[in-house]
Amino acid sequence: MNEEDMYSFETLDVFTTVPFGGNPLAVFPEAERIPENLYQRIAREMNLSETVFVLPGDDASHQYRFRIFTPARELDFAGHPVVGTACALAARQDAKDFSFQARLNVGIASIDVHKEGSLWKASFQVPSMPQAGPPPPEKELLAQCLSLELADLISQDPEAYSCGAPFLFVELASKEALSRCRLDLPLCEEHLINYWAPEIMPFFVEGTNIHSRMFAPRLGISEDPATGGAAAALAGYLFRKFKSEISESRWNWQIHQGYDMGRPSLIEMQMQIEKETLKGIRITGSSVPMLSGHLRPNKR
Repeated sequence: MNEEDMYSFETLDVFTTVPFGGNPLAVFPEAERIPENLYQRIAREMNLSETVFVLPGDDASHQYRFRIFTPARELDFAGHPVVGTACALAARQDAKDFSFQARLNVGIASIDVHKEGSLWKASFQVPSMPQAGPPPPEKELLAQCLSLELADLISQDPEAYSCGAPFLFVELASKEALSRCRLDLPLCEEHLINYWAPEIMPFFVEGTNIHSRMFAPRLGISEDPATGGAAAALAGYLFRKFKSEISESRWNWQIHQGYDMGRPSLIEMQMQIEKETLKGIRITGSSVPMLSGHLRPNKR
């Protein structure tokens, strides 16, 4: 088989500094060679939370275009694919520092990558600000969807936000309740499937540390070990809740996810504030290269 029939790819573990942690990602760095009608089929074959197809930029405003797919559908925005793909591209450049712009379906992201020892760490400005969604279903129902008691939720009502991908945020009263979460799929399919944000993220706040889980069966993801898009959207919830306590122009949060799955992850989220207004969000994380190879879809 000649090279024209093979598509190179690599996988990385994202939002971690150790192998087998974080959120796995597949990257096809030369996707212009791949027929577009294969993108979704390839993502289903890779069967990871997301697969990214890297294309050349469309114009001078950006160097690359990222197409992001789950096993079920294409996403307009997701965080761990941006971080992981940026690290993969930086490694191909073999430069200690690498900055570029990439177009996502929601807009252009400015991305900076820096090599720390043997690891790459990427940081990007989220291209769209959090938008609040409609009121979610009743708290008692959401507690049941998570196999929890109503007392496991804080008194504040859950809220939904989106930076291009919508998430429903349910704040819990303890880390212990977070570990007890089990998604009731039949109940979710009955009551959440048609809601604006059926992807549900229960979380617990401990100072500036967030402990979270994220369930997205509609996207083909039973549970996600690290969700950068949710971390960005969560800034909308946190800013509204803690606005009166903000005294700095930069507010840094650490989001811990994946521990109950055995894939611990760390997402750094920075809220940029100006005149009591949320002006920007920055997501940062490290990646570990894991696999490289070739896909041969036309092999007979």
